[in-house]
Amino acid sequence: LDPRFELFWSVNSSDATIHVAARAQTAGWLAIGISEIGSMVGSDALVAWVAETEGRVYATDRFIFDKSGPALDAQQDWHVLGGSQATNQSTGDTWTTVHAWRKLDTGDCNDRPIVPGKLHNLIWAIGSTDDVSYHGSTRGGSSLLLAPAPGPSILSPPPPSSSSSAAAIAAEADAAGRRPRSQGVLAGPQQQQQQESMLKFTVSGYRVPTNHTTYQCKVVDVPLKVKTHAVEWGAVLNSTHISAVHHAFLYGCKPEEYASLPPVGLGFDCMYKTPCSTFVAVWAWGGRPFTFPDNVGYPIGPSYFTKFVLEMHYTNPEAIDDIIDSSGIYLKLAPAPTLMDASIMKVGLVDHRALIRIPPGMPSWTQAGSCPSECTASVFKNESVKLIGSILHQHNIGRQMYTEVIRGGSEVATINRIDYYDFASQQTVPVLPEFELLPGDELRTTCVWDSTARETETKGGLAAEDEMCVDYLVYYPARHGQDMHSCYEVCASDNNGTLTMDPTSPNLSTFHVCGSGSNSLIPSNQRCTIDFGANKPLSVVNGCPTQTQASLAGIPPEAISATAGLPPPSPPAAALSPPAPASPSPPTALPSPPANSPATTISPPATALSVPAAAAAAASPPDATGKAAPATVSNVLTTAVMALLYSFLALLF
Repeated sequence: LDPRFELFWSVNSSDATIHVAARAQTAGWLAIGISEIGSMVGSDALVAWVAETEGRVYATDRFIFDKSGPALDAQQDWHVLGGSQATNQSTGDTWTTVHAWRKLDTGDCNDRPIVPGKLHNLIWAIGSTDDVSYHGSTRGGSSLLLAPAPGPSILSPPPPSSSSSAAAIAAEADAAGRRPRSQGVLAGPQQQQQQESMLKFTVSGYRVPTNHTTYQCKVVDVPLKVKTHAVEWGAVLNSTHISAVHHAFLYGCKPEEYASLPPVGLGFDCMYKTPCSTFVAVWAWGGRPFTFPDNVGYPIGPSYFTKFVLEMHYTNPEAIDDIIDSSGIYLKLAPAPTLMDASIMKVGLVDHRALIRIPPGMPSWTQAGSCPSECTASVFKNESVKLIGSILHQHNIGRQMYTEVIRGGSEVATINRIDYYDFASQQTVPVLPEFELLPGDELRTTCVWDSTARETETKGGLAAEDEMCVDYLVYYPARHGQDMHSCYEVCASDNNGTLTMDPTSPNLSTFHVCGSGSNSLIPSNQRCTIDFGANKPLSVVNGCPTQTQASLAGIPPEAISATAGLPPPSPPAAALSPPAPASPSPPTALPSPPANSPATTISPPATALSVPAAAAAAASPPDATGKAAPATVSNVLTTAVMALLYSFLALLF
């Protein structure tokens, strides 16, 4: 995961458990968590440390409800197996290793299940002492496939390499056949497959104004001679102040839009007036690259798009006058003949300026916007489409957001849901499995905001201090000439052929926008009732209506700790990157200490060479009856071998 933090793991499909060994460069605590969207809040975490003075290792199960830190779960589902701490006498670096196991699905609503075949957002952090406190900059994250999907593995072994980052990239391919993703947001695209090429759309040395909010656009001409597909998009971040980059959108321009385009390469202000309407790629702050399934790509080239508009949104609340930016979007391209064409549509409260009104001091203000059934029936007619990606977008006071499919008046699916929204981690989430959207389906996007820190009303708008409620949905097959780039309801009045979208105007009616703009407005013949939201309880789906947590003092020490240096009663977690097949082979050795010179370690007690059966049973995963599995001869032998190996490593290092 990082030069300072290594993770090893193996999955036992027979008892649905995962064994992990986390090793970090610290003499204090370490944590590894499964995050909802890649941020700290909403994460299920294992927090562990080795208490050297006690000769014990502690592993605790926690959930991070808010930015106050990780709270202990009332139900402790991580079971500690052992651990160690070693110091390199030459460099002074100390490394802590902790071994633990848990069920893939614990049944605890404060634990995130580890789903076979699913890409999980992992976060890690390190503390300098055993007291669990703020980690500062010693943190990070990645997306990994922790448990392979049932059946034969489709992952090829990685090429021989000592680079953990290369292994992490390979591990991110999931069982749906998605390509390995490019690494990191800040790095940008660094490696290209031989059969693929790269296009970069960036501003060049743009000096960001001192305005709070700036929208800067640039026309780019790409004279492709043949149809090509974009199979991945991501951000190219290159700025003296990265945090000023709010989002980057790439639009494709249709021939009828050419007349309104400024000269190619010339930057221009585009706040509320982007000249092209078709989304090609969408990136918002914190987002990782999005990779299409192997059979799908976004079409560009002749008869599609050869002219593009790059839209950059900058936020500069401190009026910094020396921000120089060369950021943008990249597209990874591949030959087109066998790929299905994809498109992107925007749903939710798209008419945010007219509809979003959030009173101050509200902990849970809720509004919803729909892509009505009339739109999907009109545009998609008798053909369904497959939804394959979703990026939920709010601003700074967003708390919760989700998009549901309503069919025949009933909810049939949730396409994407975030219960702990974080503006700093806006991911384009693959829809797995792909969802078939039928003509006549309604897409309803719900947003919940927390305005308790605001003293005035928050309105919808483009600035970061305004709010939005939009879901960008990636789908295929595209219906060229009839694609639905926007789908939402709007309140308007028809004054002699001119539509007025001012909610204060009289005689408002509901219109449906089913396409690219006002030319696709469909009157619904219904009077408009503007719903400006209400303060409602949070929608709960994980079965935890209240935040249940425990105190460390209330948990028996034997439930969360074991003697330091004791090896586990079964082989420790294997170094699997990418993940092994469903029944991984046991590793031949424990992860070796990183030191290249003599080190000090907590030596296991003499009794560790023959672990009592009771201790082995206590550390073993439960059987089908829920009781701890009894110690076996093989377990005891394995324990002895591992203990000897620990002792041997201690002598070497």
